[in-house]
Amino acid sequence: MLLEPGRPRWRDHLGPAAVILVGVLVVVAVGLVLRAGRAEEPVPAEPVVAEVTDPPVAQVPIPLPSPSPSTSPKPVDSIVVEQGGVPDTVDLAAEGKIDWVHWGEGGPYALERSAKGGFAILEGTPDAPRERHTLSPQRFRWSGGTPAAGNRGTTSGIRTCGAGNGFTLSAPATTNPMRLRLYLGVSAARGLLRLRLSTGGKTLTSAMVQRGNELETAKYTIDYQATEAGKISIEWITEESFGSGCGGVALQAATLF
Repeated sequence: MLLEPGRPRWRDHLGPAAVILVGVLVVVAVGLVLRAGRAEEPVPAEPVVAEVTDPPVAQVPIPLPSPSPSTSPKPVDSIVVEQGGVPDTVDLAAEGKIDWVHWGEGGPYALERSAKGGFAILEGTPDAPRERHTLSPQRFRWSGGTPAAGNRGTTSGIRTCGAGNGFTLSAPATTNPMRLRLYLGVSAARGLLRLRLSTGGKTLTSAMVQRGNELETAKYTIDYQATEAGKISIEWITEESFGSGCGGVALQAATLF
């Protein structure tokens, strides 16, 4: 059978079509192989970032210790008095390391004192009748004194007569504890001892009574301390006089140490 001239036959197209199909299949197959290879490769894991769920803790400053306050107690205006008996003999120079005074050896207005005491113990201006006595049951001795350099033991002193009369003394007061010792007497009277600090505090009093005419003596130890520099004032006054004689108070000696 003869074909018409100019019309292509189907067999003429079969060869090229087959070649094209085979090429397509090869490309598809290669693509599938490449995809399979890529699927087998491990996928790198993404880094895990921890999420902070709790709020950050605030930085609390650590307190530094502050300087400790001074524990030293502040001095107070205080006076403590103790009354006791007088020894048979009192060595004023040995006891009065700061100062000492004795009254009456040279007369009613005379006094003997430590040459190195610097007049720490002072008597106020006498404003009442006074007289020298030698009635003390105890003796007083000293060395290194003025105007009398020394004495081996005397019973002398001074006294007043009548209510309201007496003696006034003073001594320095500091922030350090100090001790003053008074050797006092009373005869036919009631004597009142009054103590006070110029820097403040309470006034302290103590009484001694003797209804007979003989001289009764006592040793008063006074411990005191002030808040600042000042002085302690002492009054030894006849509060009441008994009988018609010379009832009153007497003053023998004082020491400061």
